Amino acid sequence: MGWGTAGLCVPWTGHAASELWPGQPVTVVVGFAKGSVSEVLASTLAEPMSRVIGQPVKVEIVEGKSGALAAARVAQSTDGHTLGIVMSNTLTVAKSIDPSLPYEPSKDLRPVAFTSDDAMVLVAAAREPSTTSAADFLAAARIAGDKWRYGSQGVGSVGHLGMELLGMKAGLKARHVALGSGPEVLEAIRSGQVQMGMTSTTLATPGNGRMQGLKALAVTSYGRAELLPDLPSLRESGVVGFDHRIWSAMVAPRRWSEAQVSYMVAVMDRVLHDKPWVTKLRQQGVNVPRDTTPAQVNREIVRENRLLGGIVEIRQLAK
Repeated sequence: MGWGTAGLCVPWTGHAASELWPGQPVTVVVGFAKGSVSEVLASTLAEPMSRVIGQPVKVEIVEGKSGALAAARVAQSTDGHTLGIVMSNTLTVAKSIDPSLPYEPSKDLRPVAFTSDDAMVLVAAAREPSTTSAADFLAAARIAGDKWRYGSQGVGSVGHLGMELLGMKAGLKARHVALGSGPEVLEAIRSGQVQMGMTSTTLATPGNGRMQGLKALAVTSYGRAELLPDLPSLRESGVVGFDHRIWSAMVAPRRWSEAQVSYMVAVMDRVLHDKPWVTKLRQQGVNVPRDTTPAQVNREIVRENRLLGGIVEIRQLAK
């Protein structure tokens, strides 16, 4: 018997699933490679989702444009059984940064569940003498000006937006280097290609083997992060009012019927509140929020557009 089997197998789910997905597996599309927040979520939740809906659940990785191509893949799907777990940028400022993206978040996608919510982590090479504290490191970064570079998961990614917000609030002039994924950002810091970057708690969690030669300096949330309580926040380190989070949501195509969406909302509510699976995600550095409803996704979209919309304009990030 698998994790959470007894709590997840309920009489009505198989019948409901057979009406919505007759004999077909459900596909969950993610926009980043193995080890990313969305991929860890999708791969971990595939089993309990499958138990609830009574159909196989497979994960499909569609990389490109900081996760936006995965969102577009979901928006354009017509088979009635394709969902996505996407990062916040694809639902908020992605379209204002790149108007050529082949989807409109508010018109083409519907939120199903608020699947993760946590801080990012400011990371530098452990060999840097200024990494005694985040405050010392930021002071060194200000002195270095545009001689320093920072890496991100791509233009318009959550890490890119977070570093631009940090640059604006902390007076940094480091140049941006767009990389393809979180692990690539860490490797670029380790090799000296860039001096810093922001990564997820999924990659920064101690013991996962990703942080050799690197140092986590601070978390980006307003307060300390639940999964990394010993790390100070950037606000504690002197960056006044800094608050930047990495969150994800499960979305469905706008063309889905109310019955389909309501059914999947109920499925994900059941899965995301099943303690063994929540514990398993936390062990991998993914924090599942208490409120996983579509309404919470919509509240986060409003909040993030308000916070980051001005940064896109001020920092001239739009193409």
